Amino acid sequence: MLWLGIGISTGVLAATHPRTTIDKGATFFAVFFYSMPTFLLGLILLYFFFYQFHLHGIGIFPGSGYVPFFQSPAAWAQHLVLPWIAVALTTAATYTRLTRAGMLEVMGEDYIRTARAKGVSERRITYQHSLRAALTAVVTQLGIDIGVLLGGAVVTENVFGLPGLGQLAVQSVTQQDLPVIIGIVMLAATFVVFANFAVDMFYVVLDPRVRAH
Repeated sequence: MLWLGIGISTGVLAATHPRTTIDKGATFFAVFFYSMPTFLLGLILLYFFFYQFHLHGIGIFPGSGYVPFFQSPAAWAQHLVLPWIAVALTTAATYTRLTRAGMLEVMGEDYIRTARAKGVSERRITYQHSLRAALTAVVTQLGIDIGVLLGGAVVTENVFGLPGLGQLAVQSVTQQDLPVIIGIVMLAATFVVFANFAVDMFYVVLDPRVRAH
């Protein structure tokens, strides 16, 4: 949810303000975080929001660990907010670029000019016509990313000390525990297959041409 919200919103801003300061800022955001490794961003977040905060007596963000959701929803979110941000910022950059490119391509089409000539509001053109057409590429990328993420965010879990599939995968490789490694790979592959199946279902909603066939 975080990376979709950040990526799509910045992509829409860039596409609706081409060749302006907003567009250049969104492009810089996309390039900067796209080229930043997740582990580096995670360490930067830990340094500022955990280490520096604790030096000043502010204990908002824990440095590691995990609290089950049903034990304490507030503590659960508190332990995960920094990993969420680390994953979201590095992933959202891709969606910014995809949304911007897709919308700029669509906004030059004849039916967009026709809609403007008919007096359709710019907001409706942006969100119901341009963005909807651009979301096809976004949904495709989302299917891949969700499948990989559910299979185990290896780097993020190890940086923040989270007991998940990613950390288990690293431990299994270190200990040469082949059955666990095979199980994790098969589980990750299953997530990828189901995520791409869901993407195909969304195509029908987003693109009427797919529904027609």
